[in-house]
Amino acid sequence: MRPPFRIALAGISHESNTFCPIPTTLDSFRVSRGEGILRDLPGSATEPAGLIAAASRMGFEVVPILIARATPAGRVTKDALETLTGEIVEGLKRAGRVDAVHLAQHGAMVARGQDDADGWVLERVREAIGPGVPIALTLDLHANVSPRMAGQSDAVVVYDTYPHVDCFERGLEAGEILHRTLAGEVRPVTALAQTALMPVPLAQLPEREPMRGALARMFEVERDPKVVCAGVAPGFAYADVAEAGLSVVVTADGDRDYAQAKADEIARVAWEGRAGFRLDLPAPEEAVAQAIASDAHPVVLVDVGDNVGGGSAADGTVLLRELLRQGARDAVVMVYDPAGAKAAAQAGIGATASLDVGGKVDALHGPPVRVTGRVRHLSDGFFRTRGPVHGGRAWGDMGLSATLDCDGVQVILTERRMPPFAIQPLYAAGIDPEGERILVVKAALAHRAAYAPVARRTIEVDTPGVTAANLSRFTYRNVRRPIFPLDEI
Repeated sequence: MRPPFRIALAGISHESNTFCPIPTTLDSFRVSRGEGILRDLPGSATEPAGLIAAASRMGFEVVPILIARATPAGRVTKDALETLTGEIVEGLKRAGRVDAVHLAQHGAMVARGQDDADGWVLERVREAIGPGVPIALTLDLHANVSPRMAGQSDAVVVYDTYPHVDCFERGLEAGEILHRTLAGEVRPVTALAQTALMPVPLAQLPEREPMRGALARMFEVERDPKVVCAGVAPGFAYADVAEAGLSVVVTADGDRDYAQAKADEIARVAWEGRAGFRLDLPAPEEAVAQAIASDAHPVVLVDVGDNVGGGSAADGTVLLRELLRQGARDAVVMVYDPAGAKAAAQAGIGATASLDVGGKVDALHGPPVRVTGRVRHLSDGFFRTRGPVHGGRAWGDMGLSATLDCDGVQVILTERRMPPFAIQPLYAAGIDPEGERILVVKAALAHRAAYAPVARRTIEVDTPGVTAANLSRFTYRNVRRPIFPLDEI
């Protein structure tokens, strides 16, 4: 009787914002190793959990190596990249027989000395396992897919959703493809089509054109019996690298030319609808005024320039300052400020504290704002998520957090940068979001999965920062030019 196929599971996932001054070090990563992966990740809405479920359904064995993830920030340090990759390589060598590999990356990782860090990891893995072992690569929708990444992979599986609520399904798909490959049912080969498009995340909503049309064509292509899988990756515009921008990958059964033709076909749909990638957002003053006047609440004000999930500082003060200036009531703003959280905790619940909050990481997201408020809640910041969660995270940790009531504006100060992928952090900070009039989220679109059940109106705001919607705010040195909408083509 043939022993079950052995499929190794590994990955280093990071979305690197090269304009962000916060380095991503080895300590920035949450790492699961070996059997810890099989213990901790099943039941989560993640790609590794999807592969593990596929193994249970199809009868192959998962060989767990290493899964590392970090909150988006600046470039990954050379030491972090080499250490984690080295662990994967050594783990593969110690694993004995490995028939295939599922590599769960992000696709927009940039490291010191390695602009295409995901491609570099793939090359090290390929060297370790040899040319005949198939690799299925799973990627975030915001991947900047390089020829090296596509060339080193047999199959490339990309998220279909934004917010990313299909991570489990994509891991399941990767497992099914690898099992079919090992069983001799398919011979996957992948082609890549890069475009002269570099849309910002806010313009990438799958329900809006041109993403809607490109994804519709992609799903049509996937129904072709000659096609194994296909993906549209609109990319990550805040990584100043040559690969940045919208790309299409198609994996076909044994016919690379056919895969290339289909990839080019999908890419043309995105290109022809490129005007839809332009944005026109209100300024902070106008947006706050609209939120205060709105009859539908809570209103979600989206601080696009300080999108934590895109690698920003998380301590932007532009909207906080404007809410205070316009006398907003029942408003909530979360600000990364470890020193402020500690000072409020030392003052104690019920005490009045005067603090300079935010604006401390850099000078790009607004200066510190002086606030005076009553400390109404303190927390260790730990929370578990429920409902749809961008990225499939099952838990989170804001660290020490303090909520100050500043004349009707609730300011949550946190010890850790916290992207709004879930709404549970608000409850952990003593806030009932449905009872508030205005909720500020430091995001682009990722908050929508969590906030949709409570939001009655959403206003996306043209705020400054390392994730600003207006790309003319940035100086690019490595992105291929011309590229739309940065350039007229």
